[in-house]
Amino acid sequence: MLPLLRVVLFGLTSAAAPIGAADPDVFRNPTAGFEVAKPDTWQYATADFTQQNLRATKLSDQDLQAAMLKYATTPMVAMMKYPEPYEDLNPSFKVNIKPLGGLKGRSATEIISVLLPHFEKAFKDYKLVQPPMEVELSGLTGSYVRINYSLITADDQAFPTTSELWIVPRGEYFFMIGAGTRQDERTGSRKEIQDILKTVRIDH
Repeated sequence: MLPLLRVVLFGLTSAAAPIGAADPDVFRNPTAGFEVAKPDTWQYATADFTQQNLRATKLSDQDLQAAMLKYATTPMVAMMKYPEPYEDLNPSFKVNIKPLGGLKGRSATEIISVLLPHFEKAFKDYKLVQPPMEVELSGLTGSYVRINYSLITADDQAFPTTSELWIVPRGEYFFMIGAGTRQDERTGSRKEIQDILKTVRIDH
């Protein structure tokens, strides 16, 4: 299995490039009212790349994996620290926007609590490190959670992974922001993720 398929993309698929931004390291989607800055040494991930990454990741639940591949949605933007191919876990950051639908009226923490049982079922060695907690992001009330697990590739390599997730409802939609790093931060720190998160701007 190719090493380029070791990027953690928490929350389904990926991909994008800057939209309407003079600075190629600033991604902005005017329709969604969302902006984030990519570190100049990081790379944007393409939809094709992350679809390959999904196919090369082995979940603990085969039915869930089949559903993930079938119904995965393309996010607004995804980025990774190192150019691929990369021999270890490549730190990543991605953003989806999804309709609230039946979750309308629920708090961000309630929404995360709905998602967590699926993650527990999907990932080997799952451990909830930071239970859902209320946070503020770009002036909006959201929720944050952090989990540890073993990312298993299709060729049965295991990578000790930390995934972080932020849920931020706004109007009829919610933003799902996910990031992945090694648990020991050997290939990238969670401070780097926090620095990216600080650049997020959401219109409201």
